[in-house]
Amino acid sequence: MNILLIMTGGTIGSSFDSGSIHVRADGKSAVVDRYLSEHSEITFDTVHPLNILSESITCDDCNTLAKALLDIDVAAYDGVIVTAGSDSLAYLASFVGLLLGDCPIPVMIVAANKILTASDSNGYVNFSCAVDLIGQRICGVSVPYRNTDGVLYVHAATDLRQADYCDDFDSFHGAYGIFENGVLHEKRPYLAQRIPQLFDRSRLPQLRDNVLMLTPYPMQDYARIGTDGVKAVLHTLYHSATLDSDSFVPWMKAHPGLPTFLAPLHSGRKRYQTTVDAINAGAIPLYDISPECAYIKLLLACAQEKMSIQAFMQ
Repeated sequence: MNILLIMTGGTIGSSFDSGSIHVRADGKSAVVDRYLSEHSEITFDTVHPLNILSESITCDDCNTLAKALLDIDVAAYDGVIVTAGSDSLAYLASFVGLLLGDCPIPVMIVAANKILTASDSNGYVNFSCAVDLIGQRICGVSVPYRNTDGVLYVHAATDLRQADYCDDFDSFHGAYGIFENGVLHEKRPYLAQRIPQLFDRSRLPQLRDNVLMLTPYPMQDYARIGTDGVKAVLHTLYHSATLDSDSFVPWMKAHPGLPTFLAPLHSGRKRYQTTVDAINAGAIPLYDISPECAYIKLLLACAQEKMSIQAFMQ
């Protein structure tokens, strides 16, 4: 079995010395060396488009990664593994998932909660699961990740949520499967977001820092928020899909022509009046999509000119 390994750095490619954790200068990961020492029947073709800690990722980094992703020769491989950092894993997973949503071979995104030499690191388990899923031809773009409960969950890449202040990951709709004893037990159908097929190796996306992402918090002062260079706005919502519309709606009306989107919203649920007020004032609801995926999708919408941003998003 031949697997394309796209390495980007992150904790899974890091070591600890001189008092801090940082990516290895050679871009390599101990997880690969360990796996190859135990499985001689697997071959990896390795590329290193990035070698960064994921909290430092930029639009230029995404553009570099997009070239590596859209240049994959799917006929030459049984699957693809992208190693990534865990801090921005949900965003990078959505980026890979959106660009490779129609890839005919399995694509796995692998991260680690701790460096590989830590006894409680999940990096090797996550990586091994990714190889097993490729061997079983589990297609789609997925993220296998063992949480602190010891369960190895498999997430649809475009559904993954940020771990924030803990080591555990979940999905917007819940993990679609659990991997146990070499078998994927599906909990629900595989769900993934899609984008219009406007990008390929000859038409690479050129992301720019032109999307303003707002997160609600009490006493938020929207008057302090500028929009220089902004092409679109994503306003995330509280867990009840709400926001302070009394403050936000006047700010939005003060910026006419700037498309503004709301996420996450679940279809079929009753809305609070504050959300209704924002939508009636012109905010565009995005249903059944995580805010992380909505943000990445909006960056891609702003990186093309074939469609309006609104049409691309909806």
